[in-house]
Amino acid sequence: MAASNSIRLADAESRFAALLKDAFQRSGWRVDANLRAADRQADMAVSKHGHRYLIELKAASEGRRDRLVPLLAQAILEAQAIAKASSKPAMPLAVVAAPRIAAPVLSHLEQFVADNAPDVAAGFMDDEGLLRFCGANLEELNQRPAKRSRLQKMALPESGQLFSDLNQWMLKVLLAPDIPAEMLAAPRRSYRNASQLADAADVSLMSAFRFIRQLRQEGFLDEEDDEFRIVRREELMRRWQAVYMRSVVDLPMRWIVRGGSEQRLQDVLRLHRASNSGKPRVCLGLFAAANALGKGFVHGVKPHLYVEKPDAAFLKSLGLSAEGAEHAPDALVRIPLFRESVFRAAVEPDGEPATDIVQVWLDVSAFPARGAEQADELRKSVLAPIFKEARP
Repeated sequence: MAASNSIRLADAESRFAALLKDAFQRSGWRVDANLRAADRQADMAVSKHGHRYLIELKAASEGRRDRLVPLLAQAILEAQAIAKASSKPAMPLAVVAAPRIAAPVLSHLEQFVADNAPDVAAGFMDDEGLLRFCGANLEELNQRPAKRSRLQKMALPESGQLFSDLNQWMLKVLLAPDIPAEMLAAPRRSYRNASQLADAADVSLMSAFRFIRQLRQEGFLDEEDDEFRIVRREELMRRWQAVYMRSVVDLPMRWIVRGGSEQRLQDVLRLHRASNSGKPRVCLGLFAAANALGKGFVHGVKPHLYVEKPDAAFLKSLGLSAEGAEHAPDALVRIPLFRESVFRAAVEPDGEPATDIVQVWLDVSAFPARGAEQADELRKSVLAPIFKEARP
């Protein structure tokens, strides 16, 4: 099955590469396929009017956000490395493709690039005719997909609106009184209105107002209590967990200087924390975070590191590189889909940043190797209070 999926993705990448090459050539660009830069190979090199790009193309079998964001991050890292190794001046261009990329997903991808890799050009394409680029002299290539019928436009919006990034963070704030402070970094108090919640969570009043309205509309707030009190907790936590029950692409990394270990990663994070000044946020995730919090019992899994931005130079400063890591990684880097929820609630046991215990539970629930066991243990040992209905 895995081999079959790999073949299909390779075929899709070849097909999208041909479409991409045709689009550039029709716009008067010179195209060189499979160009080697030092010991690296770009999928394509294009040039026109003094602008030269080295392209890294990634294709996905589905146009879901949780599939495309990690692929985009990987394409950005590889395009940066290829451009840096090139003997001629060139700019990196990361391109992701899928059968269909919906407008909300496209908007999220473009914002991801703007927030995390503003110096890297990006492109997005699908089988419905979408071709969208962000980068100098690239906008001329843009084209919209063919108009869909009225019935197609009536498709349901992307699910999970209740569990947007800031909404997840505010949910952690509401649940914080039931979780030990050393396992979740959030204010611990009661709230009577959206303004109080916005101040405590450091979000806009409108964000807090919309979140409370969504909780109320879906029946997760007690309508008769003067304070915000979450009800139907089992159902709420089940739905929250379902948001994470999707496959995620982790970026394999190796230590540049061999001989690393999970302890070495922890030491690097402590140094990063001590010298952090405007650097991307990082923290341990999944089983490594559970271990740091003293609640891990699954061993033998490569440590996960949440990194805010897919920046090769920053990873190198941590001593990590993607080169040669595909088959024997020392660590796995994950770019968070919900970065504010991940990093705002992160804690620092023994000076090393790690995701909070709720985030660990959410992440390991979907992990294939003993993740369900770790999640069940966390629910029993730490998270039981947030599943219980509050006092009547």
